[in-house]
Amino acid sequence: MQVRLNANLQGILWMILAGASFAASNVAVRLAAEDLHPFVIVFFRSILGVVLLAHVFLSKKFIWNPGPRLKLHLLRGILQTTALLCLYTAITVTPMATVIALAFITPLVTAGGAIIFLGEPSRLNRWAAVLLGLVGALIIIRPGLITVSFGIMLILAYAVQQATSNLTAKQLTRHEPVSTVVAWMTLLSTPLTLIPALFVWSWPDAWGWWLVTFNAICSTIAHLATTQAYRLADITIADPMIFFRLIAGAIFGYIFFNEVPDIWVWMGSAVIILAATLLSRDNHVSK
Repeated sequence: MQVRLNANLQGILWMILAGASFAASNVAVRLAAEDLHPFVIVFFRSILGVVLLAHVFLSKKFIWNPGPRLKLHLLRGILQTTALLCLYTAITVTPMATVIALAFITPLVTAGGAIIFLGEPSRLNRWAAVLLGLVGALIIIRPGLITVSFGIMLILAYAVQQATSNLTAKQLTRHEPVSTVVAWMTLLSTPLTLIPALFVWSWPDAWGWWLVTFNAICSTIAHLATTQAYRLADITIADPMIFFRLIAGAIFGYIFFNEVPDIWVWMGSAVIILAATLLSRDNHVSK
């Protein structure tokens, strides 16, 4: 019993690290965007990702000839490229806490897509969780009561494209290791992100290089820490800790950009995270 408790505590700490790293990467993007276009930042994030994943490419287990699955890898590379372009642009024009809060709907959209397109079990409680998450998003957006900004539309576009990318990845992981799927996505998205970046190109100065590198490192840490948290802790314990992303985003947003989230962001986020927690518990029980 004590071992299980310790593992869950470790998982919570890893999820807190993931949330802080995710929020820190957003800060780096916002600061770098003062001198660089978001499209250029996305390209540097991709190319640095290739460097950080060099050990995967050099591994004997890496599949250099995916055969007919190359089309799926290419599709995921395109989806990941457009999703990051939307997200990074949104970060530059939208309060950090709002970006993080609305990005929480991604797993809910993924769940709905898995039921519709991948034939996963369609149960009432799963659909209820998805709909509850959408209600949370509406609380934050408040269409009709406030003007839906360009940044919010970009975040919603990011969520849909990221969810579609996740569904594509799930198809690919049925035949290939997770490391191969992630590596191919990074490898293909790098030249794809270069195309829009060339239209707005500028080289970063020393401070800019530090920021884009810091962003790439923090993004990688966030991904690895989340994976480690799920490996160690019960998913029903780890998932609610994703709320720390919002707390970290609100703290960093206040410190660096003097942003204060309104009550609607907190209320909507609570509803979305409740929905995501209910969904994760349903998935955990069904396995």
